[in-house]
Amino acid sequence: MLRTRDVMAAKIAVQLQVVGADDARALLRALDAGQAGAGDFVNHAATRFRLDPRLVETVRHRAALYEHVREEAVFLRLLERAMGFGRDSVATLLAQLEAQPHRRRLGEALVRAGRLPPEKDKELQRQARASIEQDDARIMDRYRQEDFAGVMKPLIRGSRLDPADFKISTLFRSKETRALVDQIDLQALREEARRAREAPAPPPAPAAAAPPVATPSPAGAPALAGMDQVSKLKRIADYTIVEVLGVGGMGAVFLGQKDGRGEYCAIKVMLNQAAGKTELGRFRRELALMARIDHPNVLALLDSGDTPEGLTYLVVPALAGKELRAHIDAAGAAGLTPPLVIKVFKQVLEGMDAVHRLGIVHRDLKPENIFVRAGGEEEVKIMDFGLAKLADGADEGGQEDCFRSDAGEVVGSPAYIAPESITNDAIDARTDIYSLGIILFEMLTGKLPLESETAQGYLGQHLVCPPLTLAEAQPGRRWPQALEDLLARMMGKTKDERPASCAEVLEAFRGVAVPLLRMDVGSKEVPTVAPIEVAAAQAAAAQPKQEPGGWGFKGLMGRLRR
Repeated sequence: MLRTRDVMAAKIAVQLQVVGADDARALLRALDAGQAGAGDFVNHAATRFRLDPRLVETVRHRAALYEHVREEAVFLRLLERAMGFGRDSVATLLAQLEAQPHRRRLGEALVRAGRLPPEKDKELQRQARASIEQDDARIMDRYRQEDFAGVMKPLIRGSRLDPADFKISTLFRSKETRALVDQIDLQALREEARRAREAPAPPPAPAAAAPPVATPSPAGAPALAGMDQVSKLKRIADYTIVEVLGVGGMGAVFLGQKDGRGEYCAIKVMLNQAAGKTELGRFRRELALMARIDHPNVLALLDSGDTPEGLTYLVVPALAGKELRAHIDAAGAAGLTPPLVIKVFKQVLEGMDAVHRLGIVHRDLKPENIFVRAGGEEEVKIMDFGLAKLADGADEGGQEDCFRSDAGEVVGSPAYIAPESITNDAIDARTDIYSLGIILFEMLTGKLPLESETAQGYLGQHLVCPPLTLAEAQPGRRWPQALEDLLARMMGKTKDERPASCAEVLEAFRGVAVPLLRMDVGSKEVPTVAPIEVAAAQAAAAQPKQEPGGWGFKGLMGRLRR
């Protein structure tokens, strides 16, 4: 019998990339139909996919943490309704419990403290279980109706599912728990203030110390006059500025922290008075479209808004690493190693498939807009949706020419433009697939399949000139014919010549992964099972480890430079 815990375990396994989304959905269908035999999702996944026991342990641990937090959230709501506890004291206790590596139940802690009768604790537990059972029926109906597609949505967006992320404030955001989180934060601030009062005075800060936090601008604050003032900001809305990452003609990107604490984030701002109507409209559309996308290989939108000084801003996680452009440039004419190409391109295809399923076309895919995180994991994040549009043209503004300015000058990155973008014809997912074909070609060879010295020259090349083949770009290597054929289809001059979706490209790409790897390892035998996963494991050994030495967010500047 399929249970909600199986679905949650599947979501966790997919987010941790232990099991593929399609495999997870197929297994859930089998379990739901009673075709898989005894055992839960994790049992069958471990056997069917021959999972490493450590990965199985991780999935089980995170699934158990999720169940614990879910039960605690329901218990807490019942407790607040049934008992007269002050939220401040309960919040303090819960914060202490969630800070521990091993979680004790809130009810148990209250019983031990003599603040909750054992009988009442048991009664509230029974009520919580009954409430969860009712919720389970609704949850399972929803997942069945969507054919378990929900397993592809991250359990915790933008998270690597570390144990510290499994908190009521992260996973469950009902009205009651929001109030509780506010109390937890208040208590933490009170404790921090108390320690500050009791601590001895610190020595004078050195000259190179970070600037003090500025207070937020009050309503009605004067608008900023220009980018020189924007670049000197010490605070934007709730975010303290730590470092300026880049400044353009009408906007900037900063490294910051919310309220000067916690995780770093990247803040992209546009000075409204410096931007034209078209650019400001694109920026606001970028915000609206990013808010719809939730995939581990797409840079997540954390926050957005407007400030009294005339800034529109968006906030995304700050990630250490480099754009794909830097990796390609460093590899030179040899191109990237096949294992690294396979690992990176697989993630790009998965992320873009999720974007396309929402009806969104990126329209500006290029190596500068693909971010590769540091640390040897080669985790990919697709970014800069400043030119993104709905494929059916339903969003405001219609199908304007995104590669020409109001004055008719070519802007953007002409080397990666699909022909229909140049001719201003209707666009869809296949428009991005053309750009992805150029990116894949460049990753493999270090060269572009079409080259020109001018932007206008590129536009003509895309419309009428056949792209180079891999053999023409690097005649000294024996390229798999299937790979040549895939690239030729992806870079077809008309949309009908190209694959219909990134999922179709990924399926074909899986078929060429083994011969591509054999090019890299010579006569060494390469497993024929799960070639892309094999490549992912080889990529770490094939590519030097990166150290997080900076914040590679030049691509975030997007259309703000002019």
